[in-house]
Amino acid sequence: MIKYTQGYYGFHTLFQVYGSSLYKACFCAVISSVLYFLYYWFYIHEVINLLDHPYPVAAVVSSVAIALSFKLTFSYNRWWEACTTLHNMHAKWLDVGSTMAAFHLQSRIYESVAPPSFGEHQDVHFDFVRRREITERTSTSFVTARDTLNSNETKPTSVKSRLGKILRRQNKEMSRGAKDKDTQNIHDSSSSALPFPNDYWTRSKSSKANGSLSNDASVQKKDDPTENPSLFLQETAHLVSLLSAVALSTLRYDAEGKEAPLTEFVPGKNWPSNNSDNDKEMLKNGYRRNKAWSTVKFMLDVSRSPTEILEYNAARPFHVIGGISDKEAEFLRNAKGASAKVALVYLWLNEFITREHMHGSMGTVAPPIISRLMQFTSDGHMWYNAARKMAYIPFPFPHVQLTSAFILLTIVVVPVLMLVKANVYFGFVLNFLVVTILTGLNEVAKELENPFTNVPNDLPLNLFQAHFNEALITMFAGYHPDSHWELKESA
Repeated sequence: MIKYTQGYYGFHTLFQVYGSSLYKACFCAVISSVLYFLYYWFYIHEVINLLDHPYPVAAVVSSVAIALSFKLTFSYNRWWEACTTLHNMHAKWLDVGSTMAAFHLQSRIYESVAPPSFGEHQDVHFDFVRRREITERTSTSFVTARDTLNSNETKPTSVKSRLGKILRRQNKEMSRGAKDKDTQNIHDSSSSALPFPNDYWTRSKSSKANGSLSNDASVQKKDDPTENPSLFLQETAHLVSLLSAVALSTLRYDAEGKEAPLTEFVPGKNWPSNNSDNDKEMLKNGYRRNKAWSTVKFMLDVSRSPTEILEYNAARPFHVIGGISDKEAEFLRNAKGASAKVALVYLWLNEFITREHMHGSMGTVAPPIISRLMQFTSDGHMWYNAARKMAYIPFPFPHVQLTSAFILLTIVVVPVLMLVKANVYFGFVLNFLVVTILTGLNEVAKELENPFTNVPNDLPLNLFQAHFNEALITMFAGYHPDSHWELKESA
């Protein structure tokens, strides 16, 4: 996907050639303009002038515009639906990871560090008296500020001063603990990272690939089980991340039977670039694109070869939390077809949920509540199959064929329409603009109808996976930082 800034009335977007439908449309308009002058030089316009009115030709052009508008509308719907299905898929599978982590924190291994529950202490209501008073004073402060603003006896400068004092006092009263400033920045990249295993139970081409635990994998036996994410949380994050990565790789047509373009996720790295031209990871992986040749092929509408697709996808691997083992990659290669690969990881995740629930990894949560995890995985799988509609079912051939014929007809017929009534040179300009608009609509529709593979206007799947992984590792954060409390002595 091309990332752009519109600038002054979108002026900056006019200089992007690779991925542009405008310049591809201008190429067709140039051909039509050549025909325009050929008609004129060979005196075809004298024959054309025998037409009593240009309406017959105009009717043909109007029909083409209607057909193009229909195709463009449905192509945009396909592109936007693809965005919707991917975000819904990730939302459901993220629910799986977060919910499993919440259930796991209620298991017995966390009893020594779990925060107290309000339900076990009915006498803690006295602690809320002060907080309720603060809320009441805050409400009174807002009423006082409103009355002050509505008062005609106070000067505007004093109103601003008094209102500022009221709001500042309110912020200090509502703050949870002493702070040096009234606001907190939650988007500071220099803040400490979430808990992440120092030595993750990695699967990438190591002796651990066969599933055996490492010698130091006894994190659950430590005094503080929240010091390092448990193996249960690590395995949950890995399987959910792997499920997403495999699903996305099948949507972009990764080569069948080849090595899975998956690699280990490293938290905190820079986001992948939307535009492959600026992707440092692709350059690091040795991918080089001849920009001039790629632009020419794009302008001529030459499709990428299977080898080019393989090299492009291999240079942009999907990152998986915990990496991927040789056995996992082998099983995925042996699963034939996109649905089979996703179904295999889907099976691994569901089996893991069932096994761990039966052995108490998710506490004493009732089975009907655990069943929601299966529902979440199923919902995500449903949204994945909804995305496969756009990936594997092309725009209907009859309409594509009809539209292509109309475009060729437009290139030939529009010059006739312009030669009937318009001035020679003014007709040239109108011919160029009309053909550019009509063919441009068709080119936009072609770029949008397959949002997963039409480089460079494809969806940023690698960026989606990176966002998903970063959101998924929040399950390692444990309890809320302010969830631990104790009763006051006066209570």
